Amino acid sequence: MCGIIGFNFKAPERSNFLSIADYRGPDNSSSSSYGTFILGHNRLSIIDLTEVANQPFVSACGNYVIVFNGEVYNYKEIRKKLESKYAFRTNSDTEVILYNYIEKKEKCLEDFIGMFAFTIYDIKNDTLFGARDRLGIKPFVYYQNEKQFAFASEIKVIKELVKGLSVNHEAVNQYLRYLYVPSPNSIYQEVKKLEPAHYFYYKQGNLKITKYWDSIDSIGLNRDLKEGEILEKLDHLLNDAVRLRMIADVELGSFLSGGIDSSTILYYMAKNSNKPINTFTLGFAGADKYDETSDAKRMAAHFNTNHHEIIIHPNVTDLLPKMVHHFDEPFGNPTSILIHELTKETKKYATVALAGDGGDEIFGGYYRYKAALLYNKIKFVPRLFWKALNPFFKLISEDTSGNHKLRRVKTFVNSLSKPVDEMYEDWVAYFSIKEINTLFKVQQDFDRVVLDVFNAIPSQDLIIKTSITDLKTFLVNNLLAYGDAMSMANSFEVRLPLIDHRIIEFMTSISSDYRIKDGQTKYLMKKLLKGKVPDEIINKPKLGLNPPMGMWLKNDLNGFISTYLSKESVEKRGMNYQFVSQLLKEHNSGKKDRSLYLWSLIVLEEWHRQNLN
Repeated sequence: MCGIIGFNFKAPERSNFLSIADYRGPDNSSSSSYGTFILGHNRLSIIDLTEVANQPFVSACGNYVIVFNGEVYNYKEIRKKLESKYAFRTNSDTEVILYNYIEKKEKCLEDFIGMFAFTIYDIKNDTLFGARDRLGIKPFVYYQNEKQFAFASEIKVIKELVKGLSVNHEAVNQYLRYLYVPSPNSIYQEVKKLEPAHYFYYKQGNLKITKYWDSIDSIGLNRDLKEGEILEKLDHLLNDAVRLRMIADVELGSFLSGGIDSSTILYYMAKNSNKPINTFTLGFAGADKYDETSDAKRMAAHFNTNHHEIIIHPNVTDLLPKMVHHFDEPFGNPTSILIHELTKETKKYATVALAGDGGDEIFGGYYRYKAALLYNKIKFVPRLFWKALNPFFKLISEDTSGNHKLRRVKTFVNSLSKPVDEMYEDWVAYFSIKEINTLFKVQQDFDRVVLDVFNAIPSQDLIIKTSITDLKTFLVNNLLAYGDAMSMANSFEVRLPLIDHRIIEFMTSISSDYRIKDGQTKYLMKKLLKGKVPDEIINKPKLGLNPPMGMWLKNDLNGFISTYLSKESVEKRGMNYQFVSQLLKEHNSGKKDRSLYLWSLIVLEEWHRQNLN
């Protein structure tokens, strides 16, 4: 888990491109010139802690150079196939990636199980190869003009190298719609994100990007598989995914919420360990309804773990600027602050932890999947009926404490009067198109990425369509983005066994009936855990890692609201103050839950102040 940098032009005078994001890799930082490129690396040492494994790493022949961020968990198996031809100098996965590329070129990607963003430079042919893992766990951003090319793990590094970047106004609109800027866009017009499951070749101004994997290719391949066979195969896949992610030369643990996802991971970790697992649980001071520490304690006791309970008192006033700094662009999911605090505290005990991100998308955990099943039952009701019902639902007040359930119910009813793709987009979106057009004095169209992804999935199964769309949009641009940014801010590595690509392929290949069955979300995971963990854990309602937004808006964020959402600040950004004032009134009166809308505007203003003032 590191930071990578590369560019083929002269860096500005007194540039600190190598140190500007050195928290990603505090154990070693180095850069050097190779051919027409300068390559740099910030290393967080996880596997093979010796100096010889530092990067940039040059092949024995002297022609190939790699900079790599991430982990390839099955590197030992790949290495065995290469040892007869290549003399290895390290015990690192970096060297395995390099020689596997030399052997197979882009076909090497088919072998890798893991999370990665890397480039390999062929000095003799002046050709740069780069790739990002299948799910987009690790970030990769790049800049290109006619003659120049630069890449990095974070936008701030490219900003340090390239001056005069301009704001991407389409990205601002997308941010307000989704609370994130979806790839390939970034907040800057000239900077792009390499999309997940893509590789590229760059040579002398020419960039060619290719997709190498897609979950849609597995749809329905094992549709007729019986439940017993499914459970047997899934048990094997989960066990192997967890086992591989326990390989490390530093202290390792697991995040434990007491929910299904983290409990599944802990079960398989305990199965593959001969010593107690380190577990870490996050709790809130004075916010009991968001707290899962008692369930986590039950699981920790059940598996006799070395348990750490981390109770936080997040000071949002201090943390908001830090969060915005590490994202480099507006990001509207406040759960990111919790991950920052969790990884900061966990770093005192370990350097790596396994986490359950992706379990909801893969196994059917979100309420919107239940909404999809309900829609299938009522889709024959004319849309005009739901349109006529909407005004009555709008009269119902919402919970503004930070519990979004009632808002979601109203959104669901409102969406039923729309085509199915727009219905789904409403479920995962915030500011409506009309609201965005009202907010800004100058209106601009933007690509509604979620709609495009949803409509490109070749299936009529609404559960499959929503799940894969979530994987390609919500997971990568939201959950994985904040997982990487906030953990790396604390020089900490998070590993995600539930989104091992083999599990995704398998779950996509079987009938979607096994995601939610007999009214149970995550049916297969609960079936696997039956008898292995306490029934209270299996049967508990989903809570999720949510911040106490209601408390924050009433207390910590009062100062931000009065200054960041003042008439002067709002109009300075070309926004309609009357509309922002209306949002505040709706929220404060309890009429509508506008907590995340207000938070996103506060974040946007903080981003402006850090980057454009």
